[in-house]
Amino acid sequence: MEELVSLKGVTRTVLLPDDQELHILRGVDLAVHSGDHTAVIGRSGCGKSTLLNLLGLLDLPTSGELTFQGTPVRQLHSNARAKLRGEAVGFVFQQFNLLPGRTALDNVVTPLLYARGPAFWRRREIAMDILDRVGLARRAQTLPNMLSGGEQQRVAIARALVRRPRLILADEPTGALDVDTGQSVMALLDTVATESGAALITITHDVNVAALARACYRLESGVLTPAAIPAGVTA
Repeated sequence: MEELVSLKGVTRTVLLPDDQELHILRGVDLAVHSGDHTAVIGRSGCGKSTLLNLLGLLDLPTSGELTFQGTPVRQLHSNARAKLRGEAVGFVFQQFNLLPGRTALDNVVTPLLYARGPAFWRRREIAMDILDRVGLARRAQTLPNMLSGGEQQRVAIARALVRRPRLILADEPTGALDVDTGQSVMALLDTVATESGAALITITHDVNVAALARACYRLESGVLTPAAIPAGVTA
């Protein structure tokens, strides 16, 4: 499988108001290939969100090497990083972040407003197709506040996948859902990612979510180490 993202000795340090340095990530090594499903588990404050921002090309490491599709990310201008992020990375967030005054279809169409060529002109057709794949074609004209939590999350997944990203980053994607809905959402996300050959990285503290991955890492005090895939826990 093609190596999609690589982190070698990556650190992330921020300067606090009192001029003290806060070391968030400490020498992280990680390789993600097309088709991988990787879970990163850890407690709140361990650096998971910082790692997600690096993987999603939102931030740059303080030191170390981050490459995306073989290209050192540090060599890319901010505009080039933004373009690559829009084309190759899909984000699924815990809080869904749907536009409240827009229908499910309009929410999924939004990323394609920045597409070019046929993808732009066929944007509503493409969005309807992905909504159908997540089982929400009949709810396409429904506003978010009229959708259940599970339906809102499926709209968020459709929006993340509509541009066929190479990398899908799911940040606590089931945190706002009950166990059964969360399990079905993760199974759906894994299935769609597998069908498209995308890599899926799930950032979570939920062992039920991590148990669905094929590789697992633990992030603790900014240090990333391989971990056994946990057994799922039923309610």
